[in-house]
Amino acid sequence: MRRTLREVGVLLAGVLAGSPWAAHATSRKDVVVMNNGDRFTGEVKALQNGVLYVKTDYVDQNIGVDWAQVQSVESSAVYQVTLTNGAHLAGKIKRVSPEEEKGQEFVIESGGGATKVGASQVAEISTQKSTFLRQLTGSIDAGYSYTSGNSQKTINNDVSASYATPNWIAGVSLSTSFSGQAGAAKANRIDGTLNGERFLSHNSYLGLYNDYLHSSQQDLDLRITVGGGYGRYWIRSNTTGLRWILGAVYANETFSTVSGQPSDSNVEGLVGASYDSYRFRFGEIHLQAALFPGMSDAGRIRASTNNTVKIKLVNNFYFALSFWDNYDSRPPATAKKNEFGASSSLGWSF
Repeated sequence: MRRTLREVGVLLAGVLAGSPWAAHATSRKDVVVMNNGDRFTGEVKALQNGVLYVKTDYVDQNIGVDWAQVQSVESSAVYQVTLTNGAHLAGKIKRVSPEEEKGQEFVIESGGGATKVGASQVAEISTQKSTFLRQLTGSIDAGYSYTSGNSQKTINNDVSASYATPNWIAGVSLSTSFSGQAGAAKANRIDGTLNGERFLSHNSYLGLYNDYLHSSQQDLDLRITVGGGYGRYWIRSNTTGLRWILGAVYANETFSTVSGQPSDSNVEGLVGASYDSYRFRFGEIHLQAALFPGMSDAGRIRASTNNTVKIKLVNNFYFALSFWDNYDSRPPATAKKNEFGASSSLGWSF
């Protein structure tokens, strides 16, 4: 009997040693000290949008602290670090009190030595996860409205995800909007986008642009746009990003009407800009605009914009307000030049 109990005890010990509880109990002991003296011990997860995330043994969610209020950090893990000048580094990280190292209080230690920079020069810190899915970041949100007077219903959904490495970043997004009312035509819009950036030096990059758009209001069954160009950041910090891109794209279009429709295949220029702003207690602002002047179809101009304000709620939930617009100076004769819309939704980021 005693032998059996011992064997069961050994078996349980082996199971628990490989369980999540055991992993939690033997987690790293990274140390974060705030300017006011508060001290956190746990795992430094990431620096994103001006917020340093720390996982502790006594809180079931990651703790987010203002990077500007952090006095010191020390971790034994290896991180990917992006600086405001566009440099991408990998190594162990340490932040010391500014009194110790004026203007060089953040240290990245790698096999090639140590790189020292100011804490304000650090735009992003991320860990290299063990699996592809865990490395993904993104958001999901949805909204619904109903008006009883005319039985109008509107449903909108947005999903986005991105994957980053020290040399490149790739992302995918899908936005849908469906609306209709009794006795009237229904309107729908589906927009899927693939994008990527191959980092160069000095905050420049080579960008990929790939978009799939369906719009009933513009009689557009499907427009496939593929291309890219050269881009650069005007402003890059851990709370603000402003960048532009110049290039060219190829667009193939299929319309639901043949009345005065433009050519179904075109080469167009690409002039784009985007602005991203993050505020610790408020949320996020994202503004995007792109202009596509016709090259093979001279005189035709297309333009698009997508803008979102996200207001923080509890945990990773947020409330979003969005506005989008698609413009075509030469649509089919029966279609509208402008299609625009606004929506509100509840979302969750991961």
